[in-house]
Amino acid sequence: MRQFSPVKDFIFESVRFHKLKALIILTCCLLLFLTGVIVACKTGTNNPDNIFGFALKEGSFQIITSSFFTRLLSSLLIMLLLFVFSLNRFLFPLGLILLAYRNYLLGLNICFMIIIYGFSGAILSIFIILPCHLVCLAALSLFYIIAIRTRQDYCNFGGYRFSKQRLFILLGFFIAIFLICLIESILLAILSVNVILVI
Repeated sequence: MRQFSPVKDFIFESVRFHKLKALIILTCCLLLFLTGVIVACKTGTNNPDNIFGFALKEGSFQIITSSFFTRLLSSLLIMLLLFVFSLNRFLFPLGLILLAYRNYLLGLNICFMIIIYGFSGAILSIFIILPCHLVCLAALSLFYIIAIRTRQDYCNFGGYRFSKQRLFILLGFFIAIFLICLIESILLAILSVNVILVI
Protein backbone atom coordinates (compact mmCIF):
# COMPACT_ATOMS: atom_id res chain seq x y z
CA MET A 1 0.00 0.00 0.00
CA ARG A 2 1.24 3.46 -0.87
CA GLN A 3 2.47 5.27 2.21
CA PHE A 4 0.83 8.60 2.97
CA SER A 5 3.27 11.27 1.78
CA PRO A 6 3.66 14.79 3.15
CA VAL A 7 1.15 17.31 1.90
CA LYS A 8 3.51 19.02 -0.54
CA ASP A 9 4.68 15.75 -2.07
CA PHE A 10 1.13 14.47 -2.28
CA ILE A 11 -0.04 17.61 -4.11
CA PHE A 12 2.72 17.45 -6.72
CA GLU A 13 2.26 13.72 -7.07
CA SER A 14 -1.47 14.18 -7.68
CA VAL A 15 -0.87 16.82 -10.35
CA ARG A 16 1.70 14.62 -12.09
CA PHE A 17 -0.61 11.61 -11.88
CA HIS A 18 -3.45 13.60 -13.47
CA LYS A 19 -1.37 15.86 -15.67
CA LEU A 20 -3.70 15.33 -18.64
CA LYS A 21 -6.75 16.39 -16.61
CA ALA A 22 -4.78 19.33 -15.19
CA LEU A 23 -3.79 20.41 -18.69
CA ILE A 24 -7.39 20.13 -19.91
CA ILE A 25 -8.63 22.22 -16.96
CA LEU A 26 -5.94 24.86 -17.51
CA THR A 27 -6.60 25.09 -21.26
CA CYS A 28 -10.38 25.31 -20.93
CA CYS A 29 -10.19 27.88 -18.13
CA LEU A 30 -7.78 30.05 -20.14
CA LEU A 31 -9.94 29.84 -23.27
CA LEU A 32 -13.11 30.70 -21.36
CA PHE A 33 -11.37 33.60 -19.58
CA LEU A 34 -10.32 35.03 -22.94
CA THR A 35 -13.82 34.40 -24.29
CA GLY A 36 -15.25 36.47 -21.44
CA VAL A 37 -12.84 39.30 -22.26
CA ILE A 38 -13.78 39.20 -25.95
CA VAL A 39 -17.51 39.15 -25.20
CA ALA A 40 -17.14 42.14 -22.85
CA CYS A 41 -15.14 44.07 -25.45
CA LYS A 42 -17.74 43.41 -28.14
CA THR A 43 -20.64 44.23 -25.84
CA GLY A 44 -19.06 47.45 -24.61
CA THR A 45 -21.29 49.49 -22.30
CA ASN A 46 -24.60 48.30 -23.73
CA ASN A 47 -26.79 47.36 -20.74
CA PRO A 48 -23.87 46.28 -18.50
CA ASP A 49 -26.13 45.99 -15.45
CA ASN A 50 -27.68 42.90 -16.98
CA ILE A 51 -24.36 41.24 -17.66
CA PHE A 52 -21.63 41.73 -15.09
CA GLY A 53 -21.70 40.54 -11.51
CA PHE A 54 -20.17 43.31 -9.41
CA ALA A 55 -21.92 45.85 -7.25
CA LEU A 56 -21.47 49.62 -7.48
CA LYS A 57 -21.85 50.68 -3.88
CA GLU A 58 -20.15 52.77 -1.24
CA GLY A 59 -17.10 51.03 0.19
CA SER A 60 -18.51 50.89 3.71
CA PHE A 61 -17.55 48.25 6.25
CA GLN A 62 -21.04 46.72 6.06
CA ILE A 63 -20.91 46.37 2.28
CA ILE A 64 -17.39 44.94 2.30
CA THR A 65 -18.33 42.46 5.03
CA SER A 66 -21.42 41.40 3.10
CA SER A 67 -19.41 40.94 -0.10
CA PHE A 68 -16.83 38.90 1.81
CA PHE A 69 -19.43 36.37 2.94
CA THR A 70 -21.00 36.35 -0.53
CA ARG A 71 -17.68 35.52 -2.20
CA LEU A 72 -16.80 32.97 0.48
CA LEU A 73 -20.13 31.14 0.23
CA SER A 74 -19.92 31.17 -3.56
CA SER A 75 -16.44 29.62 -3.47
CA LEU A 76 -17.44 27.05 -0.86
CA LEU A 77 -20.48 26.04 -2.92
CA ILE A 78 -18.23 25.47 -5.92
CA MET A 79 -15.84 23.45 -3.74
CA LEU A 80 -18.72 21.29 -2.52
CA LEU A 81 -19.91 20.66 -6.08
CA LEU A 82 -16.38 19.81 -7.20
CA PHE A 83 -16.09 17.37 -4.31
CA VAL A 84 -19.33 15.68 -5.40
CA PHE A 85 -18.17 15.55 -9.04
CA SER A 86 -14.88 13.97 -7.96
CA LEU A 87 -16.72 10.94 -6.55
CA ASN A 88 -17.37 9.54 -10.03
CA ARG A 89 -15.00 9.68 -12.98
CA PHE A 90 -17.89 10.20 -15.39
CA LEU A 91 -18.75 13.49 -13.64
CA PHE A 92 -15.36 15.04 -14.44
CA PRO A 93 -16.78 17.09 -17.37
CA LEU A 94 -19.29 18.74 -15.02
CA GLY A 95 -16.50 19.97 -12.76
CA LEU A 96 -14.58 21.15 -15.81
CA ILE A 97 -17.60 23.13 -17.04
CA LEU A 98 -18.06 24.69 -13.60
CA LEU A 99 -14.45 25.86 -13.38
CA ALA A 100 -14.41 27.08 -16.99
CA TYR A 101 -17.63 29.05 -16.54
CA ARG A 102 -16.23 30.67 -13.40
CA ASN A 103 -13.23 31.81 -15.44
CA TYR A 104 -15.55 33.11 -18.16
CA LEU A 105 -17.39 35.26 -15.59
CA LEU A 106 -14.09 36.54 -14.23
CA GLY A 107 -12.83 37.59 -17.66
CA LEU A 108 -16.18 39.17 -18.53
CA ASN A 109 -16.50 41.15 -15.30
CA ILE A 110 -12.87 42.28 -15.14
CA CYS A 111 -13.07 43.61 -18.69
CA PHE A 112 -16.36 45.40 -17.98
CA MET A 113 -14.85 46.97 -14.90
CA ILE A 114 -11.95 48.36 -16.93
CA ILE A 115 -14.22 49.56 -19.76
CA ILE A 116 -16.70 51.34 -17.50
CA TYR A 117 -14.46 52.71 -14.75
CA GLY A 118 -11.32 53.37 -16.75
CA PHE A 119 -8.04 53.86 -14.89
CA SER A 120 -9.47 53.26 -11.40
CA GLY A 121 -11.20 50.10 -12.59
CA ALA A 122 -7.97 48.88 -14.21
CA ILE A 123 -5.90 49.49 -11.06
CA LEU A 124 -8.49 47.74 -8.87
CA SER A 125 -8.80 44.81 -11.27
CA ILE A 126 -5.09 44.25 -11.93
CA PHE A 127 -3.73 44.64 -8.41
CA ILE A 128 -6.54 43.27 -6.22
CA ILE A 129 -9.48 41.52 -7.85
CA LEU A 130 -7.74 39.59 -10.62
CA PRO A 131 -4.88 38.17 -8.49
CA CYS A 132 -7.21 37.15 -5.65
CA HIS A 133 -9.74 35.48 -7.94
CA LEU A 134 -7.06 33.74 -10.00
CA VAL A 135 -5.47 32.33 -6.85
CA CYS A 136 -8.91 31.21 -5.64
CA LEU A 137 -9.69 29.55 -8.98
CA ALA A 138 -6.26 27.88 -8.99
CA ALA A 139 -6.95 26.56 -5.49
CA LEU A 140 -10.33 25.20 -6.58
CA SER A 141 -8.79 23.53 -9.64
CA LEU A 142 -6.05 21.98 -7.51
CA PHE A 143 -8.64 20.84 -5.00
CA TYR A 144 -10.56 19.11 -7.79
CA ILE A 145 -7.46 17.27 -9.01
CA ILE A 146 -6.50 16.16 -5.51
CA ALA A 147 -10.06 15.07 -4.70
CA ILE A 148 -10.08 12.90 -7.84
CA ARG A 149 -6.77 11.33 -6.85
CA THR A 150 -8.00 10.70 -3.32
CA ARG A 151 -11.12 8.99 -4.66
CA GLN A 152 -8.97 6.73 -6.82
CA ASP A 153 -6.71 5.89 -3.87
CA TYR A 154 -9.73 5.02 -1.77
CA CYS A 155 -11.15 2.78 -4.52
CA ASN A 156 -7.82 1.04 -5.06
CA PHE A 157 -6.65 0.65 -1.48
CA GLY A 158 -9.48 1.58 0.87
CA GLY A 159 -8.55 2.06 4.48
CA TYR A 160 -9.31 4.56 7.20
CA ARG A 161 -6.38 6.86 6.52
CA PHE A 162 -7.65 7.73 3.06
CA SER A 163 -10.88 8.97 4.62
CA LYS A 164 -8.80 11.11 6.98
CA GLN A 165 -6.82 12.31 3.99
CA ARG A 166 -10.01 13.41 2.24
CA LEU A 167 -11.11 15.34 5.33
CA PHE A 168 -7.67 16.95 5.66
CA ILE A 169 -7.84 18.15 2.05
CA LEU A 170 -11.28 19.66 2.57
CA LEU A 171 -10.20 21.54 5.70
CA GLY A 172 -6.94 22.73 4.12
CA PHE A 173 -8.57 24.19 1.05
CA PHE A 174 -11.40 25.69 3.10
CA ILE A 175 -8.84 27.61 5.14
CA ALA A 176 -6.97 28.69 1.99
CA ILE A 177 -10.11 30.04 0.30
CA PHE A 178 -11.19 31.75 3.52
CA LEU A 179 -7.83 33.53 3.73
CA ILE A 180 -7.95 34.57 0.06
CA CYS A 181 -11.40 36.13 0.49
CA LEU A 182 -10.31 37.77 3.74
CA ILE A 183 -7.20 39.31 2.18
CA GLU A 184 -9.24 40.66 -0.74
CA SER A 185 -11.78 42.22 1.64
CA ILE A 186 -9.03 43.81 3.75
CA LEU A 187 -7.44 45.35 0.65
CA LEU A 188 -10.82 46.64 -0.51
CA ALA A 189 -11.44 48.16 2.91
CA ILE A 190 -8.02 49.83 3.00
CA LEU A 191 -8.53 51.43 -0.42
CA SER A 192 -12.17 52.39 0.34
CA VAL A 193 -13.26 51.28 -3.11
CA ASN A 194 -16.80 51.69 -4.46
CA VAL A 195 -16.74 48.76 -6.87
CA ILE A 196 -16.84 45.22 -5.49
CA LEU A 197 -16.79 42.03 -7.55
CA VAL A 198 -19.33 39.61 -6.14
CA ILE A 199 -19.31 36.63 -8.55
